Amino acid sequence: IREFGAIQFRNYGELFVRFTERVNLFVGDNGQGKTNLAEALYFLCHLTSFRSHRLEPLLAYGAASAWIQGTVIKSESEHKAKVEITRRGRRAWLDEAPVNTLSAYVALFYAILFNPDSLYSYRHYPATRRGEMDRFLSFLDPDYLDALRKYRGILSQKNELLKSGQPSSLPEWNQLLLEKASDIMIRRARLLEQVNAELPALFARLAGREEALQLVYEPSLRGEPEADAATLARVREQELAAGHALYGPHRDDFQLALGKQRKESYFSQGEYRVSLLALKLALNVLLGQHERFHPVIVLDDVFSELDGGVQERLLDYLQGIDNQIFITATQAPTTVQIPGMQFMEIRDGRIN
Repeated sequence: IREFGAIQFRNYGELFVRFTERVNLFVGDNGQGKTNLAEALYFLCHLTSFRSHRLEPLLAYGAASAWIQGTVIKSESEHKAKVEITRRGRRAWLDEAPVNTLSAYVALFYAILFNPDSLYSYRHYPATRRGEMDRFLSFLDPDYLDALRKYRGILSQKNELLKSGQPSSLPEWNQLLLEKASDIMIRRARLLEQVNAELPALFARLAGREEALQLVYEPSLRGEPEADAATLARVREQELAAGHALYGPHRDDFQLALGKQRKESYFSQGEYRVSLLALKLALNVLLGQHERFHPVIVLDDVFSELDGGVQERLLDYLQGIDNQIFITATQAPTTVQIPGMQFMEIRDGRIN
């Protein structure tokens, strides 16, 4: 993101800033707008906020709309991206032309985010973890996105049937659901292998520990047609009572584990932070391997609750990768300085 602007977004009345292509460090006291800027950068790529499912909180107080825009470089091509946000929805333009389907816009760009306020949701809600993997796989593999859309359509029809209490055609919908579920599960399992090829070394480098960090895939079905059909037949009455499907890729989970036993629910807060950082950076490695795509990395308040050794190892690692990086912090790190780093201060919605 070479240039970036925002109007009436959160506490930014009007903002225009040029970024370096390497590391951009934003420092300021709490409540000055550091996370708001991280949110705006992420929104420009994904057209969604990592802080709110509603659009209204993104607008400055009393504003009818907010705008964010940027000059974005992808594969050496320059694009002008612009987004309008209102209480009713979003509109996007690319190279001055309106984007008819927002999914086509989102398919172009990607940002990897670390934000401490999102840690609780990521740690405690399978839907958050599953959504992260689905977003990543959908960007990496358009066929996965297509399979996911078809699966969700079938799931919606099945849920309507279960709510109606008239299950006569349920076996047919279960068969359709299992056909799409198999494709999704295979692609998720393949991603797991790729992530786990990178994750232990990244965790060891950041944490300075030799315990092997792994991502564990926990599907709700087995991926065996006959066994899964028997499972859905067995839970038919449970699903009718619940009024929605209880088994399928929409109920799968991903968990982090240290060594052979310790799941993430037993991690300390510091362990979980560095483990999630390692996972995010492993996804970045996979994107770099895929057509040499290097997404922007947004690290919001990344140094809080990380000890000095982890901070130093993280900054050392960031020096060696090819991404553009945005870091927000309450104070600048003193142990490691990255060549070419652009330092900016945020105060009351203004950048100096």
